[in-house]
Amino acid sequence: MNLRILPILLGLFTLWLSLANFALAAEPFARATLATKGTIYAGQQVEVDVDVFVPNYFLAAPQFPLFDLPGAVVAMPDDRGMNLSETVDGAAFSGIRKTYVITPQAAGDYVLPPVDIPFGYAAVPGETTQGRVKLPALRLTVTAVPGGADGQAGVTAAKVTITQAFDRDPASLRAGDALVRTVTVHAEGLAAMMIPEPTFEAAAGVQVYVHDPVLSEDRSDRGEFRGGVRKDTATYVFAKAGNYAIPAITVQWFDPTVGKTKTAEAPGAKVSVAAAPANATALAPPSPPPEKAPFDWQWWGAALLAVTALALLIHVAADLTGRIQAWLDEARMRRAQSEPTAFHRVDEGCRSGDAQRFEAAIDAWSRKTGNIPLARWLDRFADVETRAAFAEHQRLLYRSAQNTAQKANLLPLRTGLRRARRLWLEQTSDDEPAPANELPDLNPALGAEPREA
Repeated sequence: MNLRILPILLGLFTLWLSLANFALAAEPFARATLATKGTIYAGQQVEVDVDVFVPNYFLAAPQFPLFDLPGAVVAMPDDRGMNLSETVDGAAFSGIRKTYVITPQAAGDYVLPPVDIPFGYAAVPGETTQGRVKLPALRLTVTAVPGGADGQAGVTAAKVTITQAFDRDPASLRAGDALVRTVTVHAEGLAAMMIPEPTFEAAAGVQVYVHDPVLSEDRSDRGEFRGGVRKDTATYVFAKAGNYAIPAITVQWFDPTVGKTKTAEAPGAKVSVAAAPANATALAPPSPPPEKAPFDWQWWGAALLAVTALALLIHVAADLTGRIQAWLDEARMRRAQSEPTAFHRVDEGCRSGDAQRFEAAIDAWSRKTGNIPLARWLDRFADVETRAAFAEHQRLLYRSAQNTAQKANLLPLRTGLRRARRLWLEQTSDDEPAPANELPDLNPALGAEPREA
């Protein structure tokens, strides 16, 4: 019987060796893709997706650099990455994607620089291998905006709208009054800093004071960037009565979808300023000089004592208030940085079902309490079911990209972690705290089955 199964065992062993050698032969790689379709014009925001793939799975996320590209503005508006999975020549690869937003300032060719992207991955399951790939040399060809000046960037956006508001009715002013005008420019698909400054003009005899602009971003409920917003405010001061005209404010912008230049406008306004009310000019006869009363030393002495006492009371009250406020701030800070608060975030992460949120909370708690690595703490204080649930959570988090969009059932893990924490508090209440400067394992549960208690 043993001789019959020997060829089968030898075949399985040979297959395992070939798969292991194939995995070792697989190498990480990077890929850059131009997400913005169609012709690219100067001043247009361009999205470039950069993917980094490794065999098996990551043990340290890729560090995507914010590189310099001469003649262009480079930004990474979203710090979150997208998890990917792909099969290449029969080998399973895990990937992470980051999106760069590049705004070329002039027409021409732009090539991404070969900067390094470092990371850690499991070339051999259970072992960390440090790796790095070069940013692919993706070429961008940028076309000048039709009618633009020397191919320089103007306002290139999907859509530009202007709204304005006045703080009062322009037709009901009096000489000496001020009128505040607020102009808001919204540009879809364009950063706020790329929106040009509007020009506030006024007729003769009117003074204009322009305030600092306010720049912001328009984002969707999911945090996706939709466009930039620039708000400018100007104050018009009318010193004399009369009728005035405030000019319109226009912004010319290029629509890349139709290849045409369009104009957005905030309309002008007619201002009517009435004369200020006349002051009374008749002079009353001079009144006789009042009789000079004798100086009351007693009254002024009492008033001086009262003012001194009031000043001393205010000083003491201010000092006491400051001390109380400092004590309250310190107490709130101690509570926010305490171990119960850190574990409460772990509990909330389990209850929400968000694997990423739970992972960040349990990592912060373990660092706060010095329970590093976390797997050692779980082996000592957690039961078998809790360790198995945590290992399954780790596998789903780091191996499957599709599970990141789904909510996991972390309630069993929540109950087990509560029991483990109670046991830990009971056994370590009189012990010295563990050192907090040791780095934890990035993936303690991957590649190993949960051990029995």
